[in-house]
Amino acid sequence: MFSLATLTVACILGVVAGTPMARQGTCAPNFEGAGVSIIAGQTEWGVSPVAAGTPLKRDLGTFPLNATAKWHVEQTGSANPTYIVKAISNNGLVVDVVNGLLTLEEIDSSKQTQIWEIECKQCTSGASSTPGGGEFAAGCSIKSVASGLCAQLEMGGEFIGVSECNPVVAQTYDFWTATTA
Repeated sequence: MFSLATLTVACILGVVAGTPMARQGTCAPNFEGAGVSIIAGQTEWGVSPVAAGTPLKRDLGTFPLNATAKWHVEQTGSANPTYIVKAISNNGLVVDVVNGLLTLEEIDSSKQTQIWEIECKQCTSGASSTPGGGEFAAGCSIKSVASGLCAQLEMGGEFIGVSECNPVVAQTYDFWTATTA
């Protein structure tokens, strides 16, 4: 005979089992205005020169990769967190998608291609809780709100583009605060 407790447990398990794996155990990082490095494996997001129209490139700089921060990631204020990614040396320039590549462009609040969903597998309470350099969000996907495509390090190339979202290393990022101010 079923009891109310058995029925309740069965319902809860049914809801959890019916939740897509991508949604189970994800978190939205709290950047708290801190400058950050965006790192995938041994590669950091970089851009040079910091000017409108410049494509983002793999930065294979010296270690540690998070020696200096290159980005400000700010929430847009929507109920489901979305973000804009600004160049730390010029907050008027943001990461945009142009012809399938991530580029710096002038900020334009009407452009959905400048808005990103960021979901991570692990988040600490926030960037300010990792002073002096440290990882505060790991296993993150960075997805364009406009296209639903994810930021991806181009295989064998130097640029960062967008592609169908898959849980692959080239689309998995960690956010670190800088080791130096």
